[in-house]
Amino acid sequence: MKKFAVVAAIFFVGVAFGLILAHGTLAAQGAGSDQDVMSKLDDIAKSQEELKAAINSIKDDLQIVKIRVTQLQ
Repeated sequence: MKKFAVVAAIFFVGVAFGLILAHGTLAAQGAGSDQDVMSKLDDIAKSQEELKAAINSIKDDLQIVKIRVTQLQ
């Protein structure tokens, strides 16, 4: 059970790190027009949805593991 939690935490950190590297920060890319900023905010919102889906998947997997552990006891 602890191994799964560690793997899930590592996966979450890896996904977050990948998203940060892929998208960078708004400040690092310089000032742009409002349209550019809105486009970047849309990209961030999409990334957050992907992250939310990944977290929900991990949550579902953890629930399955909990059920199996309970059945084995």
